Amino acid sequence: MEGLAGVISDLAALSTRLLLQLSGDGEKRNLAISPLSIQSVLVLLAAGATGDTLDQIVSFLGLSGGAAHAALASEVATLVFGRADGVEPEIRCAVGVWVESSLRLRSAFADKVASKFKAAVRAMPFRENVEEARVEINRWFEDKTGGFIKDPMPEGHLDATLTALVIGNALYMRGTWLDPFDPEYTQDGDFFLADTDGSRVRVPFMTSKNDQCISCHPGFKVLQLHYESKGGSNHRFSMHIYLPDERDGLEALLLEISSSGTAEFVARCVPAARRVEVGNLRIPKFKVSSKIDARDVLQGLGPELPFRFTHDRSEMIELAEPEPPLRVQNVLHECVVEVNEDGTMAAAATEADDDVGFSPYGEEPARVDFVADHPFLFLIREDKSGILLFAGQVLNPLL
Repeated sequence: MEGLAGVISDLAALSTRLLLQLSGDGEKRNLAISPLSIQSVLVLLAAGATGDTLDQIVSFLGLSGGAAHAALASEVATLVFGRADGVEPEIRCAVGVWVESSLRLRSAFADKVASKFKAAVRAMPFRENVEEARVEINRWFEDKTGGFIKDPMPEGHLDATLTALVIGNALYMRGTWLDPFDPEYTQDGDFFLADTDGSRVRVPFMTSKNDQCISCHPGFKVLQLHYESKGGSNHRFSMHIYLPDERDGLEALLLEISSSGTAEFVARCVPAARRVEVGNLRIPKFKVSSKIDARDVLQGLGPELPFRFTHDRSEMIELAEPEPPLRVQNVLHECVVEVNEDGTMAAAATEADDDVGFSPYGEEPARVDFVADHPFLFLIREDKSGILLFAGQVLNPLL
């Protein structure tokens, strides 16, 4: 991952920007996203864009520029997640492109899709049988996410007269904790919600007496749970749980992380390799599932031209002269993260379709408590590179 530090930093910043935008609508909800999955689809859209539309996508992705983001997406496709069977954690990343059967991708775009992103390109009868096409694409997402993501595109999502192209990314991870929790010690306890009236719910909490990787900072703590690595993997993955001291402190913590530079903040807060003794450790079991139309979220953060009919997208498909304009109709993103005593299962799917117009804070204490009994943030990270695969917040483990 040499030379990609800037784009990895952009990816981390995208994570908190998306979480803040999604949680800023006033709806108190659990969230799970895969910034890597969303970035992959945006990079593919950029590969077929020109003019002001390209400029907006590249500007949104971050300061590193479109070439750097394309390089990261290509690196991920060819190296990081092109893993042999038996390697743990099990991680799969796949990219798919489906084009209307009567149309053809432009050769330059098709070459990029195949060589740089390792994407499978398929002709699809959107005009003749749009429902059959939708079912087949959904089946692809389900297969690539280990069955975790089912039917990301609802019935009626594709338009037989307008849909010309669908671009999708699927990301799946199944990991076992390096130090699993014993289910015999899992007990129900109170989880306090983020309101001010003391509302709580009863949820199962995992616990352990083993020493843990914990760092303490002004206003919050960070617990790092490592995933077991097997089969000769050169990568190291872990979940980082950010727990604010205050029960209603999650929003302020997210703002602090975002304003401080997410990647740098996360790197500073990674617990030291030396484990610390734990007095009271309690982590709720949870399953967070989010399904969002990222189009509205992305437009709220800046990019608007990709969602308007424009000729800036005509580098993707060979169309009749004069070429009708294209637009991005939808960017659907679905993400599921489940945590239990054994480890984590996580999956994400992002789909876009085009219409054609017809611990640096000091020494750690000798003993520390980490009781995640109120809303917290979680990140799943490849620790050598700093790439964020998944991010989310848990406001109520029962939802």
